[in-house]
Formats: sequence, structure tokens, C-alpha cells
Amino acid sequence: MPDDRALAERLLGHGVDVVVDLGAVVGAASVAGEPPQSRIAFVAPARGEVLARVACPPAVPSRHRPVVATAVTLDEPVAVERVVVARAAPGVAAVRAVVATDEAVPDVAAGPHGLALVRVPPLQALLGVEALDADGRGVGRLAGPGIGILSATGGEVSGRPGTGHGMAAGFGPGQWVGDEDVAVLAGQQPLLPGWVPEGMERGHFRVEPDVAYPDGPPAVAVAWGSEPRRVLLRQTPAPLASPDTGGGASRVVDVAGVPGVLRGRRLATLVWERGGRAFGLQVRGVPDPPEAAVRIAASL
Repeated sequence: MPDDRALAERLLGHGVDVVVDLGAVVGAASVAGEPPQSRIAFVAPARGEVLARVACPPAVPSRHRPVVATAVTLDEPVAVERVVVARAAPGVAAVRAVVATDEAVPDVAAGPHGLALVRVPPLQALLGVEALDADGRGVGRLAGPGIGILSATGGEVSGRPGTGHGMAAGFGPGQWVGDEDVAVLAGQQPLLPGWVPEGMERGHFRVEPDVAYPDGPPAVAVAWGSEPRRVLLRQTPAPLASPDTGGGASRVVDVAGVPGVLRGRRLATLVWERGGRAFGLQVRGVPDPPEAAVRIAASL
């Protein structure tokens, strides 16, 4: 194993945190960037060659969402292998891949940066990844929809990230509740803006479980107005496991001293984190929706 690590680091040109022996190939993983991004390379020691490099979607484990993971499949003539690249929050001792198979999949201890590589059967359904404490007890579970699925073959990487939190999207699965019930069911008293565009009345709260973390804290969503003139606010404990990293169609704006990611013009969406909460805002049908979104956000 030390020789495999040294070879991987020499070929990759950077440090390696965790190595897993896959037989004909070796998986070598590390964490880099902000927000943190796990990355894995598949190395063929006999050939002294890197077969594939795969960067997983940025992801942040936390107390509320104690494990993040991407399943990466190498599909090459020399080997067909599947590895769950997981990262666990501080205090998590190991991770367990839950696979639809009778074949035993051993638990794997969390290494540097909480990183763990779990070898799983390539063709079996991956049902989830559990975070375990030092006694082997489950302290949180990432469900199958939240796991990213990537494949490396012929020098190309394809696939999808895991289901995110949809912080700035429309209403998701959940239940409508009254003002007196929302804090009890959500585990938090929702924060409301001090300003919304004139003439918009607030509707009922909606408590929405997290599809990726069924045992984790739900989000609370509430809207003002109705289509086509509407403001929708969603909030949940931060940090988000799938942070909004922006992109070409977005810009970073100041939201009362913290950064937010703003998108769109006629339909403006804004995602930001503050005070242990993450917020997603959607604004449409008002004059200058982007400006209104920033003003609404700053008034919370």
C-alpha cells in the first residue's frame, strides 16, 4: 500500500489521502478546494499509468447531514470497478455502503478529511450510505437519491450529481401546516423577511423533508402572493450538503454582509447561508426581481 500511494502521488503530482486496492487498479483519493471537492484517480500500477481522474461534485458533511458520497465507476478494458467516494463529518468513525446484494460490503473507517473509499459491486443498486460512530451505531444516513453517480470510460466522465436541496426551486414533497405547528414539526422557528413587495400576502407554511437525508432536518417553505407574482422562501439548517457554487449564469451578491448566489432576471433565485441556516429565495412578477430578491434577503 505505501508503494501504491507513492506511485499515485508521483503520477498525479499531488498528495493522496486514501488509497484502496482494487486488484488490477488502485483508487487514490484526496480532497481539495472550497467548497471541498473529493477527487479520485484510478491508477494501473503494472503499467505506471493513470487510467482516469474524476472530480466529485462539491459537498459538505455536517452534524445534520453527516455523510456525503459519490459512486464512481471505472469502465475500462483493464478493469471494471465501482467505488463509493464518501466524506464523513467530524465525529463519524466509519461509513457503510448499503447495497442491494447478498455480498458483504465491509464498513470503512473515515480517514483524513473524513474521506473513505468503499469498493462495491459495479452492477448492484446503491441504496444509501450510513455514517457510523465508534461503536458501529448509525448516526445518519444519506439515501440513494442523494448519492452522485459518475462513470469514467474511454477518457470521458459522465453521470449526475446527487439530489440537491432545491433551495431556490418550487414547492417540494411535504405537508402544509399552520403557524402554531411549523416550529414543532420543523425543529426550528422560521425566519421571515421584514420587507416584501407591497400587496403580497403570506400563505401557509410547508414542511418539506429532505429527499437525500430522510432522517435529517426538514426545510420550511412559505410563499407570498400567487402566480405570476410570487415570492417563495425556503430555509433549512446550514451548511448545505450540496452548496450552490454558482456558474456562468450566476453572480455573487452581498446579502447584509454574507455572499449569496443570484441567478436570473425575470425569475430571480438567490441562495445564501447565515447564522446556521441556509436560505433559498425565488422572486417573479415584480419590478426588477433580482433587486427585490436581494432586498428581501437582507431584511430577514
